[in-house]
Amino acid sequence: MTSNSANIQSSANSITVLEMLGETSRVHRRDGTQPLLSRELSLGVDSLLRQSIRHAPPMPIELEQAIELTENVVMPLAAQFAGGTHLVLQGLGAELIARVLDAAGMAKASLTLEEIETLFNRLVAVSEGRPASQEVLPTDGRFVAAMLMLREFMHHLSFAKVTLQASNDPG
Repeated sequence: MTSNSANIQSSANSITVLEMLGETSRVHRRDGTQPLLSRELSLGVDSLLRQSIRHAPPMPIELEQAIELTENVVMPLAAQFAGGTHLVLQGLGAELIARVLDAAGMAKASLTLEEIETLFNRLVAVSEGRPASQEVLPTDGRFVAAMLMLREFMHHLSFAKVTLQASNDPG
């Protein structure tokens, strides 16, 4: 995955960055003429995993609990962060998702909401009983938590596309 901040900034007037970490996350929004808007989120990949996902693959009830926890954190952001900008995912979440997609032969620098939904639905199908051996996606908790958080963020804040920016990217 190669993508750098300068290229992203020049390709959009507004940028929203979701920095998905282990225990917490941060969201930043920069509009060309407006100051940087920043919020610390009380949810990260590992904290979501610890609070709701205890099995690999996760049980359907665990996914529902994780979705509810994530929605409770994401929904209050709607007034300030909903859509209209370019979304960039950084941090642990970007690294986990990029690494898995690369290993599965599906590496992409950007993913649409539809592609995120499709990937998440495949994880849900395994949770509901599809043999994990039929999927090239892992069902470990950290990857599932990162995908779920990204899906909820994009879905509820109306982002159509995300650029993954793993830490090993230049820039």
